[in-house]
Amino acid sequence: MDKVIVERPRRGGGVQGDGRGFRNSRERGSHLGMKRGHDHPKGLNENLAPLKRWLHKQVHRPWDKVYAELCSGIDRRSTVQAHIFEHIDQFVERGAVMRDGQVWVNSPRWRGGRRVPLREAAHVELFVHPVTGIVLPNRRLREARQAQQEAYRVARAGWPTDKKRHTVFHVIDEFTQWHRIDGCWFEVTIAPLPELRRTVLDVTYYDVLRRCPVSRRGGCEKPAFGSPDHREMYGRDHVYAAAMCKLSLQRVRERFGDSCEGPVPKHRARA
Repeated sequence: MDKVIVERPRRGGGVQGDGRGFRNSRERGSHLGMKRGHDHPKGLNENLAPLKRWLHKQVHRPWDKVYAELCSGIDRRSTVQAHIFEHIDQFVERGAVMRDGQVWVNSPRWRGGRRVPLREAAHVELFVHPVTGIVLPNRRLREARQAQQEAYRVARAGWPTDKKRHTVFHVIDEFTQWHRIDGCWFEVTIAPLPELRRTVLDVTYYDVLRRCPVSRRGGCEKPAFGSPDHREMYGRDHVYAAAMCKLSLQRVRERFGDSCEGPVPKHRARA
C-alpha cells in the first residue's frame, strides 16, 4: 500500500509578500481567516496514477474487501492521504443500479440524478456490480468512447453523418427481405424474437445485419450498421436478422431488370 499512496510537495505558494499588502491595510477588517488576502494559495499535489493502477488490479474482488484494504493503508491524519477518498469515485463507479436487467450508472454531468446505461458510459472504467458487489471492468468502454467521439465530430461538423444510414429494402415474404448495402444486394432471413414469460429469462440473439446483440426487452444495443429501431430497419417490431447472404447479379436482374439498383422506394417497398 505504500506504493499506492505517493505524496508530493504541495503546489502553489512561495510568492514573497503574497497577501501582506491586504492584511496590513485598513480594509482588512478586525478578524481574518488564514487564507484571506493570499492570491497564490497552496494546493494538493498527490500522485493518483499508482492508486488507479492498484484499483485496476482488484477486478473480480468484492468491493468491501478492496475498500477495507485501502482504508487500512491510508493515514487520515495526513491531509494528502485523506484527500484520496475524494478521488475514488473518479476511478470506480459505486452508484450503479439495475434496470430491466441492465446496469445503469451515474452520468458524469448529473451526479446523483440522471443515469445512463453502462454500455453508453464512456467515463466508467471500473464499477461495482449492484447485485454481487464485485468490482468489474466496463467491457463496452471502447465502443462507448468511439460513439462519443463520433457524436462529438458530428456536432462540430453541424450535419448528421450517413455512414450508418439504411433505408432501402424490399420485403419478399414474411421471413425474407432484400437489403441494399453499399450498392450490393443481400438476402436477409428475418426471425421473430420470442415473447417474454415470467418463468423465462430474456434471451439475447445476434443480429447478423446490424452486427450486435438484440433481445426482446433490451432491444438493439449499439448497432454497427443501420438503425437500432426494429421497425425502421425491418418494417416491423420484435424481429432480427438471423442469416444473410449476398445475392448474385443474375438474381437481382431477374427481379429488377437491367437496373441493378432496383426500384427506389419512398421509405420501404414491397416486392
